[in-house]
Amino acid sequence: MWKYILFLIAIHTVGRLPLGVGYAAAEVVGRLAYRLSPGSRRNVINNLRHVMGKDAPDKKVRAAAYMIFINIAKYYVDLVRMPRMDLDDFFRRRLRYFGLDEYLLPAVAAGKGVIVLSVHLGNPELAVQGMLLKDVKVFALTEPLQPPRLHRLVDSLRSSKGHTFAPVGFAGVKRAIQTLREGGVIALMGDRDIEGPKASLPFFGEETMMPTGPIEMALRTGATVIPSFCLRTKQGGIDAYLEEPLELERTGDMERDARTNAQRFLALIERRLRQHPDQWVVLESIWDGVPVQPEPPPVAVGEEV
Repeated sequence: MWKYILFLIAIHTVGRLPLGVGYAAAEVVGRLAYRLSPGSRRNVINNLRHVMGKDAPDKKVRAAAYMIFINIAKYYVDLVRMPRMDLDDFFRRRLRYFGLDEYLLPAVAAGKGVIVLSVHLGNPELAVQGMLLKDVKVFALTEPLQPPRLHRLVDSLRSSKGHTFAPVGFAGVKRAIQTLREGGVIALMGDRDIEGPKASLPFFGEETMMPTGPIEMALRTGATVIPSFCLRTKQGGIDAYLEEPLELERTGDMERDARTNAQRFLALIERRLRQHPDQWVVLESIWDGVPVQPEPPPVAVGEEV
């Protein structure tokens, strides 16, 4: 219940602040969260050790982890501000698309259904909002939150501009498949094992459980898969990259094809994460087992990283 109440307070306080003020507050909150969340900090550093390599300097890993906590705080500022966000102004001043006209819009026009497959990089929920101004309406599946009342509130914020966000589950997946069969667009995440079909796949050189559900959905419906990656800019903007459709191998063996094509998507993820590890906003440990290297000491609030 306290999380729900906290969100309500944030909507009516932080949600009314100018963006610059909200992001300044996020800097403070992110610094504190890094310092006061040893479990999450350990998970993030373990993830970064895989992405950046076991020989990456501690200072560099620590700096990336530090920024991840700040970027997560900025995500929540974006979320609570979304109902009051001027979409036209956001599209004109803060959002840049790369590959929208070349890849996404032609795939939508083909009418076979489109899966925009993204990762927790930058803020993909914010990046998708601008698609409404290109007459592209998206149905997105989200990770269930507890209690359900909180999830309904969060998804209402995400859906406030006209897209539809709903929790992963039987009803949500059924609607996603129906949307694809009607030639619509759905948005899914492909970098965390949450619910649904999955397989143990190599990721940054080590096996871990990764979702295959988005690929299976594409194979069963004939939908086009558009890999998508989002990055924050130093000026407070969002750069959204929509890449050429993922070429899906189809042998007739669903399990094999799902694994093969999911691995192709993971290869794209690896390239992007190596370039921008400090924007991978995941607090959960992606790889089980012992961390590849002990956690470096935490950064004191205000310390240079």
